[in-house]
Amino acid sequence: MKYAFIDYENIHSLDNINLKEYEKIYLFLGAQQQYISLSEKFNDLLNINLITIKNIAKNNLDFHLAYFLGKVDQEVDKQIGFEVISKDKGYQGICDYIQNQKCARKCKLISITLNNTEKNVPTVTENKSEKTEQEIEKYINEYQTFMSRTAIRNLPTTVEKLFKHICSQTSVQKLPQTTINIIVPQIIEQLSIKKLIVINKTKITYGVAGSEKLYTQYAAFLLKREKLKRPQTLSSLKNEIASKLNLRGNTAKINEILDLLKTNDMITYQDNTDNPKLVYKK
Repeated sequence: MKYAFIDYENIHSLDNINLKEYEKIYLFLGAQQQYISLSEKFNDLLNINLITIKNIAKNNLDFHLAYFLGKVDQEVDKQIGFEVISKDKGYQGICDYIQNQKCARKCKLISITLNNTEKNVPTVTENKSEKTEQEIEKYINEYQTFMSRTAIRNLPTTVEKLFKHICSQTSVQKLPQTTINIIVPQIIEQLSIKKLIVINKTKITYGVAGSEKLYTQYAAFLLKREKLKRPQTLSSLKNEIASKLNLRGNTAKINEILDLLKTNDMITYQDNTDNPKLVYKK
C-alpha cells in the first residue's frame, strides 16, 4: 500500500503518474494554479486530498508538503509506503530522514519525466526548460504591453479572471489547453515576482511597478534633451508621453506618469490654468 504526495506546482501535470496504484493521494497546488491537467479517465474512485496554497512565498508549497509528510507519518501504519512526486531534488533529504528513523517506513522521491524514463533526462529537461522559459517571457511581455495600455480599473480582479484574460490577450491562446494550464500559472507567478500584480488568496490588486518602469523610460528620454527642447505645456507633455510610451487613449496611465514626474521633482506647473506651462527642475 502506498500514499502519494504530489508537488503539482513543480510538475504541472498528472499525465505520467499511475494514480490508480495509490491508496491515498495528497495533491499540492500552488497559489496561482486554478486548474489540474488530467488527461486520463478513471473508472475507479481516486482518494485525492487537495491542498491549495493560499499565499505566494518562496518554498511555501515545499514547507506544506514537508509538514503533511511528517503529520501523516505519525498517523498511519508504518507498512504504508510514501512516494513524493516532484522534480525538486530537495525532497530527497526528508525522504531519507523518514526511512532512517527507528520506526522507519519506506519513503522515496519519484522524479517524473516527459517520457517517464531516465534516459537522456538531463539533456531533454534542460532544452525543454530553456525553451519554455523563453516562451513564458514572450507571453509576459505581450501581457505587460497590454497592461501598459489599459487603465487599472479595467484589469482583472481575481486569479481566475486573470487566467482567462491572459489567454484572450496574448498568443498563448494558440496553444493546446493542456499546455495553457501549465504555462499561464507560471506567467501569473512572474507577474507577481515583477510586482506588477499582488495576489491575496484569489484576489488581484495592481502595483505601481508598471508605471514606475514607464516613468524611468520616459525620464531617461527627457533628460537627454535640453530643457528648452522639451514639451513646454502640460498638453504637449501628455501627447509626447502617449506617443513615446505607446499609451494613446490610456489617460489613467499617462496621469500616473505625470504624477511620478512631479513626485520625483522632474517638473512643476508655472500657473493654474487648464493647460499650464511647465518648469523643469532637472
